[in-house]
Amino acid sequence: MAQKAMVFIDGSWLYKSRTALFQRSDKDGAFEIDYAKIPRLLCDNVARVSGSPVDCVRTLYFGTIPSMRSGYNTSKQYSFYDFLEKSCGYETEIHEVDVSNNAAIDDTWVKMSLGASMLFYAGHPAAFDIAIILADDLDYTPVLRRVRLFGKRVQVVGLHLPDGSVPSRGQSLFHKSRINDFPPVFLDDYLADLRLVRSSKVRVCKQCGAEEQTTWAGVDFFCSSCRGRYRSV
Repeated sequence: MAQKAMVFIDGSWLYKSRTALFQRSDKDGAFEIDYAKIPRLLCDNVARVSGSPVDCVRTLYFGTIPSMRSGYNTSKQYSFYDFLEKSCGYETEIHEVDVSNNAAIDDTWVKMSLGASMLFYAGHPAAFDIAIILADDLDYTPVLRRVRLFGKRVQVVGLHLPDGSVPSRGQSLFHKSRINDFPPVFLDDYLADLRLVRSSKVRVCKQCGAEEQTTWAGVDFFCSSCRGRYRSV
């Protein structure tokens, strides 16, 4: 019988990690992440290590978006979150952060929301067997230890340091006791697998029927004019 895994993604951590992934890709800035591949790749890795099949039953993405910032257009970020839901099968929890005074975006909400959701599902015996978390952040230590008290297993996913070494003690969840049930996974080891390959083609807008050249690979396509009107509502 297959084990059930849920993938929990700290969007703030993954967004910051993209720069490191781009720099290590050796693609001259052309590297893009294929987000649809992330859950299956990680579940396949756990299955290989554990020696038993693993079903990815749910992928949750937690993120923030700035609001009330003068001159800042949030439509691109909202489109990205729509893409994660409609084309990648993610469930997203997005929090609007007031940055009207140009303050930096605080990722506390992301950590609290991810931790609360993981504990909620861990309390339901049939929800999942394995929690895969993309966030090598020590702040998650308490919640991961408690998730394991429910009898769940944990896979931590992080990044190597810029020099290719593993983060040292005091910097990474990988070294924390009573957390890791599997060997650490580093996203930068899977650059070739995570690379998005785009092809440009003409598609028909689902809303108005207009044709437009695009590299968008999602199930539904909306032209730039319709996307603009949708976000202005």
